[in-house]
Amino acid sequence: MTEENKSEVGVARVCFANRFQAFVDYQTSEEDVIGRERDVIQLFSLTFVKALFLLGENKQAPMLLQYVQAAMGDTVTPKGLFRPTIMGQGQMLLDTLPEKIETTAIIKLIQEEETRMVELVMPLGEEGHFYPATAIFFLQYLIRTLSDSSLFFLMLVLGGVMEYLEKIGKTNDLKALSAAPVYGFSTAMRYIDGERKRYETISEPPESFPN
Repeated sequence: MTEENKSEVGVARVCFANRFQAFVDYQTSEEDVIGRERDVIQLFSLTFVKALFLLGENKQAPMLLQYVQAAMGDTVTPKGLFRPTIMGQGQMLLDTLPEKIETTAIIKLIQEEETRMVELVMPLGEEGHFYPATAIFFLQYLIRTLSDSSLFFLMLVLGGVMEYLEKIGKTNDLKALSAAPVYGFSTAMRYIDGERKRYETISEPPESFPN
């Protein structure tokens, strides 16, 4: 892969003040709000699957899966869409960049021709802590900042990712790094298209009959 063929779509940074407090920011040149939110959703889905892959046989991998599943259940509920605090005990998503940063995870959404991928620069050492912590802080940031429609779309995408990892691939499967997010997006789009068609059918006026 040559650098000339690559372009940076957006970059997220998870700046850790310490192990349990972090500030998250996402920067992009995309001006369209919907496009920006779809990009950051794609970036998170790629990051989540990559974190699971990097954790490998670490016991934190299934724990991260369960954690995200619980967050999904707290966000989309029978009573509607909520914006829960998903942080663990002692964890805090900071509202402003801390004056002193202990370490930073840099997460880039990269476009190469028709393909998008994630490039991660993760804190060295203690991977069992920082890999899942980065994903959790990033998800909490999205739960707080996405519009209602995009937050619901994120949950649909993650539902598709979970289905892929449960029925088709594994977290330590190299193919899943790209296939699971793609499956998640296609699952979300199928759901939205189905709901749109159902609504259009309900909204159609009744046929008139000749006298």
